[in-house]
Amino acid sequence: MKVVVGTVLLIAVALAMPVVAAEKIKGSISDKMCGADHHGQDPVACTLSCVKGGSPFVLVVSKDKILDIENQNDAKIKAELEKYAGKSVTASGTLSKDGKSVNLTSLEAGS
Repeated sequence: MKVVVGTVLLIAVALAMPVVAAEKIKGSISDKMCGADHHGQDPVACTLSCVKGGSPFVLVVSKDKILDIENQNDAKIKAELEKYAGKSVTASGTLSKDGKSVNLTSLEAGS
């Protein structure tokens, strides 16, 4: 009986939890210091230089919407961020509840 009750309870909890699906977000990879404006510099070189200097990567969705990247120290994500630094991307990931950051699952070249 305890097994049945436990199983039913586990299923009920699982069904009550919201399913979080990855979102597709179009933007460009930049650094937090420069954001959407590299002041006439080459975006690729500028982004990589600023990141090397300590500024974290960000996903620029628009001039007014710049998302922090929560998991940029993950080896796979870091390699993708470096590959697409300063370039347009389509990012897959989960937005934070406050909409100010994203946990990335992948990046691909944008259009």
